[in-house]
Amino acid sequence: MHTARQVEKRRQCTELLNPDMNRGLPPSLAATDPSLNFHVKGIDITTAAYVSELGYRAAPVSTHIQSAEMHNQAVNSLALISGRATIDSLDVLSLLIASYLYVLCQALDLRALQVELVAGLDEIARDEL
Repeated sequence: MHTARQVEKRRQCTELLNPDMNRGLPPSLAATDPSLNFHVKGIDITTAAYVSELGYRAAPVSTHIQSAEMHNQAVNSLALISGRATIDSLDVLSLLIASYLYVLCQALDLRALQVELVAGLDEIARDEL
């Protein structure tokens, strides 16, 4: 995944957790008292770490090239390093996506509860009036 997309997912995740940006969802997507329940704060912190790690792993290794065959080969294939780094990056990316999906599911669940509550209150108000 391109670094800009990683940062975009991180930004979207943060916006879901921030009550100033998430259009009425509770802080930290806490289904109970937000002052006592910091439900997905830890996920927010870990997604920041995942994006930082992916950025670190995306750094070029070309500055570390070593000559080989008694200096006959000045440029060597870095495919082994690239392959290993890609596998490690995919593991981290999987964790990032799983965290984001969990936050999305929690946000959707809370939004559905809000819609149900508003519909129920609307029905009660119509019945009473």
